[in-house]
Amino acid sequence: MRRLWTALSVGLFAVGGASLALTVYLWVGDWPQQSRELVDHLRSVARNTGAPPQPLLQNARERERVSLDGTWQAVIDPYARGELGGLAARALEPTSPSDLAEFSFANGLTLEVPGDWNTQDPRLVFYQGVVWYKRLYDWQPRVGERVFLHFGAANYRASIYLNGLLVGEHEGGFTPFNFDVSEGLHAGENLLVVMVDNRRGADDVPTPMTDWHNYGGLTREVSVLRVPEVFVRSWQIGLSADGSRIEGWVEPVGIEVGAAVELAVPELGIEESFAVGTDGRAVVSVEALPERWSPENPKLYDVELRAGGDRVRDRIGFRTIAVEGGEILLNGEPIFLRGISIHEERPLGGGRIHSEAQAATTLGWAQELGANFVRLAHYPHDEFMPRLADRMGLLVWEEIPVYWQIDFENPTTRLRAERQLGELIERDRNRASVILWSLANETPEGEARDAFLQALADLARAEDPTRLVTAALLTGTDALTGFLFWGYLPAVAGMDTTPWVFDVQDPLAEMVDVPALNEYFGWYYSGALAMLLPWSSHHMRRVMLDGMESIEIRTPLGKPLIVSEFGAGAKAGMHAPAGELAVYTEEYQALVYERQLAMLAKQPQLRGISPWILKDFRAPLRMYQGVQDYWNRKGLVSERGEKKLAFHVLRDRYIADWPH
Repeated sequence: MRRLWTALSVGLFAVGGASLALTVYLWVGDWPQQSRELVDHLRSVARNTGAPPQPLLQNARERERVSLDGTWQAVIDPYARGELGGLAARALEPTSPSDLAEFSFANGLTLEVPGDWNTQDPRLVFYQGVVWYKRLYDWQPRVGERVFLHFGAANYRASIYLNGLLVGEHEGGFTPFNFDVSEGLHAGENLLVVMVDNRRGADDVPTPMTDWHNYGGLTREVSVLRVPEVFVRSWQIGLSADGSRIEGWVEPVGIEVGAAVELAVPELGIEESFAVGTDGRAVVSVEALPERWSPENPKLYDVELRAGGDRVRDRIGFRTIAVEGGEILLNGEPIFLRGISIHEERPLGGGRIHSEAQAATTLGWAQELGANFVRLAHYPHDEFMPRLADRMGLLVWEEIPVYWQIDFENPTTRLRAERQLGELIERDRNRASVILWSLANETPEGEARDAFLQALADLARAEDPTRLVTAALLTGTDALTGFLFWGYLPAVAGMDTTPWVFDVQDPLAEMVDVPALNEYFGWYYSGALAMLLPWSSHHMRRVMLDGMESIEIRTPLGKPLIVSEFGAGAKAGMHAPAGELAVYTEEYQALVYERQLAMLAKQPQLRGISPWILKDFRAPLRMYQGVQDYWNRKGLVSERGEKKLAFHVLRDRYIADWPH
């Protein structure tokens, strides 16, 4: 019987009936081993020889491009079988009533690009798996050009097929990538098919377990970029550390060593040329005294770079950022970062931000708070966010999703993290607003983790020595236990304890320029003690809130400290009677903010905060029905745009120039 199935399958494929043969495979439950091997072979043939993406072209939105945004045909593929025999890649459709088909883009689902699929079809709200996208577009090639297919992001894995052949693949759900398709496009109609799979494994970055919604799909713009055969691929232009020069480098492609690259900054009267070195880059250095970019004065300059026949433009701010002793120095002056953390969700409802208007509303709320700083957590956000921050005068922390417990011992996992960090730096290396590259969030201590994150810190400094490196710590178990049981318990029993010392002992604090701490006094910590000890939740929360101003947070080496998270949950419109400590009410959240801000104002090493979080966001971990309903409720603004009481508490303090 096994020979019969194998012979039937091979015979059908040999006479051109690949589709029917694959149908047989799908119907047979207990496939013979030979059939399994043949399916694997067919899959490899269908996948062709896909390559990783080419080095990223910077500033894609400012280049000559053809947008592929809009309505795409789509197919939900829970078993990831569309690759077999190239069914999806070639968009095989029946051509007569006699054709037996198992796959079709026609007459079915359509999805808007950019956009996550979860908010576009009720079947896909919590879907994790494969969705195929199809788009036809006309193309007219030109002599002497190169063409790149550019994706702002696709979560999590993407396989790109052009006219039936695999162009390449990318993994990582939040960073841009592009492929050179100069040879793959032809005049007239072209077929683009993209497989997107938002499933993640234990060795991915991030892992399957996160406290945010796993929005899948082509979540950011898709476009075709046209560049000359000689073109500027990448550059970094900024202010020297002493503020006396504009300096950096430009990396052209297709140009010989010694050829000229030109830099123009018309407003500063700069028009200079520089020779390309043996490393493929032209080193830039020009004496200049530009007006400094800052939150109070977000001055931007038009900059143009030229190589061969290529002209690229950008708007760049000039500023310096450094750490000296316990201070963060912006343009040589100490600054306190009055911030807020943000997830990349649309201002109203859920779903990924994918337009400038959505980003402007979100950052507008941050400015309404009186913030000068935003933490873009826990992954790279759409490029609209840092570009708008440049114009609005908001300092930015950017982060990659090395989050919680990932596979720190796995070299492949490290490679994935390094690739995502490199792609983020490449995209945003010229954004004046970005001052901090964050390596990780709430990772458990250990030798493997330390080696993993040290490698990331080294990469960040090598790729971009002009910015600071940070990470959000949870601090060590010993520090937390010591604080709770030697400082906190006496207070529970009515004994005087001043101060309650909370030491940040994580070795990661020594690797970074600016250590950051996530802490939840008044929320998780007091709740955990109420479960462990024979006192009521009300008593434990009251002790924590009343004694919070006695807490002292210490970090090693006298470095400046950012408290990168604190807060409490509240459902908008949920209220408590006066004096009652009722969690998830607006009053309790506001009280936690009041006590936290009073405590934090006394911390000698504190140089910034980014409370958690601006807006409620989708999170499948949050299953308290009637209250959470799969939303993390720690936002100062609800998913409907309602500002909670704590929003006004924080705004009033920031506007009053807190902590001064």
